[in-house]
Amino acid sequence: MKITFINHASFAVEHDGINLVIDPWLEGMVFNNGWNFISETRFKYEDFKDVTHIWFSHEHPDHFFPPNISKIPAEYKKNITVLFQETADKRVVTYCRKQGFKDVIELFPDKFEKLSNDFSVLCEHYQEGDSWIYIKSRDVKILNTNDCGIRDRVEAEKIKKKIGDVPDYLFTQFSYAYWAGNKDQREFRRKVADDKLGGLKFQVEIFKPRFTVPIASFVWFCHEENFYLNDEVNRPQKVVDFISNNTSSIPILLYPGEVFEPGKEHDTAASIAKYNVDFEKIARQENLVRVVPVAQDELLTQALKFVTDMKKKFGVWTNMLKPTNIFISDYGKAFTLSMQSGLVENSMDEQNCDCSLSSESLSYNFKFPWGNDSLGINGRYQRPKGGNYSRFYNFFRYNQLESRGININLGFFADMALRRVLVKAGLKKI
Repeated sequence: MKITFINHASFAVEHDGINLVIDPWLEGMVFNNGWNFISETRFKYEDFKDVTHIWFSHEHPDHFFPPNISKIPAEYKKNITVLFQETADKRVVTYCRKQGFKDVIELFPDKFEKLSNDFSVLCEHYQEGDSWIYIKSRDVKILNTNDCGIRDRVEAEKIKKKIGDVPDYLFTQFSYAYWAGNKDQREFRRKVADDKLGGLKFQVEIFKPRFTVPIASFVWFCHEENFYLNDEVNRPQKVVDFISNNTSSIPILLYPGEVFEPGKEHDTAASIAKYNVDFEKIARQENLVRVVPVAQDELLTQALKFVTDMKKKFGVWTNMLKPTNIFISDYGKAFTLSMQSGLVENSMDEQNCDCSLSSESLSYNFKFPWGNDSLGINGRYQRPKGGNYSRFYNFFRYNQLESRGININLGFFADMALRRVLVKAGLKKI
């Protein structure tokens, strides 16, 4: 078996005539220009000529990125089979079928998909659209938990039982990649970063891999509004030291383009040195993305369209949405967003608003159902201490959930109420 690290969450596994590529995000900024790669991707579109399968873990653009998928040459797509978790909306598999791939296979829970005589995969949805994959051959077993953030012991034990083996390699996330406090909350970010390592340790203790490969956090916050979030991200050396000193697993760190063969030695120290050079370049802040303001009249029009569409789609359930006060940073003014009036200017100061962000970011929330998801991940906003951020978040939550195939109905609210009771009783984690 041969493993080639592509970048971030993407790697290729070659074995027994199969060349499976995981989550091929190769180029371009994602999450509304909020993220970019720490290091340059070496894998090119031409390299898809030898690929037999692609697996997408979930719909986030750092894993499933249509602008990159569309650039795969048509003659190569004809030889590639796409693998994706079973979903109700079929949105990803429908898109891939229209892209001209050889085949698109939905992976069902509890069912191994045999790709060759000695190459099988098992994939299952976890939470909020994420999924994990287990790759199995006679001699090598790989569990890729990706963005699943598995911290619940009951759920982890279920996964362990499903795969039925002790994985040789665990591929998992190692740092925060979302809003982690306001600009003045560096200590909070440090705790969030340490908690991510705690989650990694938890997975190692449950699954007991011989080796752990950190992935899915090789990005930096590349916008002028979120650059500060880079100050406490877990860097490669810290992660490798943590795994070595706090778990029974052996860390293997891979740099884009590096090839690793299970059973052979890998120079993790050399990989760390390469990343350190890239982090030094980032620290110079030479290529930060700047805010592109949206005209106020245009933003007000977008807001009215947004609330009108919400009423049509969700009807009576929109009555549960409370007005939210928003400070638009490039305007230097506060506004109230309500289902009754859209966006209306008010006289509040920034510190008493529910959310502070640029007109560009608010416009993105109005225009795209996944806008709220992107905002939480790119961190291009602040949470004023005198406000209530949940009011802002909830206003865009319905569209966010609908984009994930979740219906907003009585059953949804009943499940939400039950979940709150179980969390409060200590029977379920948030």
